Amino acid sequence: MTQLFRYWACGLIFIASCFFSNCANIVPPGGGPRDTIPPVLVDVYPLDSSLHFKSKKVTFHFNEYVELDNIIDKMIVSPTLKRTPNVVAKLRTITMEIKDTLEANTTYTFHFADAVKDVNERNPIEDFQYVVSTGDYLDSLNISGKLVVAETGKVDSNVAVMLYRHTMDSVVSKEKPVYYAKSKGDGSYRFKNLAPGTYKLFALKEEDRDLQYTQPTELIGFADSLIHLSTQNLKDVDLLLFAEADTTLIKKPDENAAEAEPEKKDKDKKKPRLYVSAALEGGQQELTGPLLMTFTIPIKSLDSTQMELTEDTLFTPVPFTHSFDSTRTKLSIFYKWKEGTPYRLITAKTAPTDTLDQQLTKADTTAFISKKRNDYGKIQISLTISDSTKNANHSDSLKYIVQLVKDKEIKYTGDVSKGIWKQELLQPGEYEIRLLIDENGNGKWDRGVYYGSPKKQPERVVSYPNKINLKANWGVNEKIAI
Repeated sequence: MTQLFRYWACGLIFIASCFFSNCANIVPPGGGPRDTIPPVLVDVYPLDSSLHFKSKKVTFHFNEYVELDNIIDKMIVSPTLKRTPNVVAKLRTITMEIKDTLEANTTYTFHFADAVKDVNERNPIEDFQYVVSTGDYLDSLNISGKLVVAETGKVDSNVAVMLYRHTMDSVVSKEKPVYYAKSKGDGSYRFKNLAPGTYKLFALKEEDRDLQYTQPTELIGFADSLIHLSTQNLKDVDLLLFAEADTTLIKKPDENAAEAEPEKKDKDKKKPRLYVSAALEGGQQELTGPLLMTFTIPIKSLDSTQMELTEDTLFTPVPFTHSFDSTRTKLSIFYKWKEGTPYRLITAKTAPTDTLDQQLTKADTTAFISKKRNDYGKIQISLTISDSTKNANHSDSLKYIVQLVKDKEIKYTGDVSKGIWKQELLQPGEYEIRLLIDENGNGKWDRGVYYGSPKKQPERVVSYPNKINLKANWGVNEKIAI
């Protein structure tokens, strides 16, 4: 009986457990707080800051499992080596194998950046580095500064900053740097553990990453004079990045050109037809700009006498002027538009003739209405220049130009007069404020020159971090300082 009762009790427990398992959700136990602590270096052999360093192998031990993230691109060795060390991670250990023969009496810095991370949460060790010397002492001089793109006033990150011992101008195009660093997210850079001496300083942003200035479209920055390091560190050695060539004038090869050539020879293929369209937003024309017309094929000739622009509801003809862009596909119609007024542009089908000797299939009529003044915003910017800046830059003789930038394009620009710049009829939107320090007073930004005579730094643009929001029928007063 006792044995039978046990079987019966076990059966009831099994049935009950099955019933309750269908009624309740099984929730796994919750974990603790997320690990945000990076790996900790427990020991390294040979020791960091070792003197008379001769080892070909360095072993780092950490308190947890580690991995390497893009070590080839992130690792910097100064002075530079011909061959990059081989670095591998296994469990809690990272091993670095040095392939080159190190120079005598030299301090070497192996900078890993944030390439060392823990395996679980991928927390990086920031600015992890290993420093040793093959001589009797460690070099300890530093150079620091900031990189700014001259044309935009923006800082740039991951830009190569390079020091050379040879001082001829062409060294940046012919040799690898002796010391090499990279700019951070805020544009700052820093060289550590430098030896005393005289150096030439450059910054270079390039695509091929060969650390050599070989293309005029690459961004370069250079110090005006040689860098002399003796017993003191150098701070605020800032560099302005610029491209010597105007990249907007350099045409890239057409990848489809080879494929398009056989199509031209296809006599049975129909010619593309000529059409024209107007660039209008909601059928409205801006008060401050021309009416933009776009043709599908470049225009060889245009008889403007066969075009008529009319104004108001009486269709009163009004005179206009026009011009083509360099591609002869975009036509600008210039007229002093009256606000809130209807217009109509009639283009006869024989007015344009394209490069294929075609004309429009029929006359084109573009009807639109001009915007009203209360559709726009306005702004007043007050500029203050400190006395120290005036003295350093002879600011009384400089010209300052305000630039309003939207979607990385300069939309409005104007000269500062007596510390004030005013502008009306601005399209609503969010704008960035930039200030061009126009040293030669020609009203535009001038790029620098390195390979040329005379060498010159680019003109500088100051970018202000706070954006302004312009609203329709509203004014904004902004104060900026330099």
